[in-house]
Amino acid sequence: MKTFSIALFIPLILLISIGLAVENFTEEPKKKSKIEFQSPDIVYDCSYFKTHFYHDSLNNHLDEYHSISEKQGIQPVKNESEFHTHLVNKKLVKVKTSNFFYLDSLNYSFPVLTPVTKKFLDTVGARFNRLIDKTHLKGSKLIVTSLTRTTSTVERLVRVNRNASLRSPHLNGNSFDLSFNHFIFRGKNDPCNLLILQETISKVLYDLREEKKCWVTFEIRQQCLHVVARKLNDSASNGDLKDFKSLFLHR
Repeated sequence: MKTFSIALFIPLILLISIGLAVENFTEEPKKKSKIEFQSPDIVYDCSYFKTHFYHDSLNNHLDEYHSISEKQGIQPVKNESEFHTHLVNKKLVKVKTSNFFYLDSLNYSFPVLTPVTKKFLDTVGARFNRLIDKTHLKGSKLIVTSLTRTTSTVERLVRVNRNASLRSPHLNGNSFDLSFNHFIFRGKNDPCNLLILQETISKVLYDLREEKKCWVTFEIRQQCLHVVARKLNDSASNGDLKDFKSLFLHR
């Protein structure tokens, strides 16, 4: 009888052990794609980014800023040679690839901006760089796809791009476009990395717009961020990291 009880008890213990193991396995949370900072308690979570699409909020319209853009920038020029006078008078400055951004092939524009807009572009790049500095995407660069246009290049562009406008602020030297789908980076080319870079630059521009330093439009067809700088006596703080942890990071 004792032998029979032991024989029944052993299989029962085994069944209970297997059941607990299965339960623990099914309750284990699914691993999420994430990027860890140098500090182990701060993590980028890609599933979190998917619920915070800042680029969807970047929807300014031309009528909101066109008249101000005209007043604060240069008058449109017909061709590239007319930029020379503005460069001499320092109403325009040259733009070159930097540590923060890369100039794409500019088929319909030229690498010049008003001094205020050039400084603003540098600010955008610096803020973006600071936010990714402690991730494995450190050193990634933004790609500038368009800068200042002439009336001639705008006329050519309108023929191939129905979203282009003959009243474009690109004519006034205070506007630039940033690629939304392409960045310069050494990391793995996967959807998670791309999402993080997209929403990071979108968050940077969102904050700057809230500080009344620019207008921004996410152009779906061109997959770019159209940015128009504002020339203001701005006393806003340079708080590029003020809301980032609360909005983007899990602790």
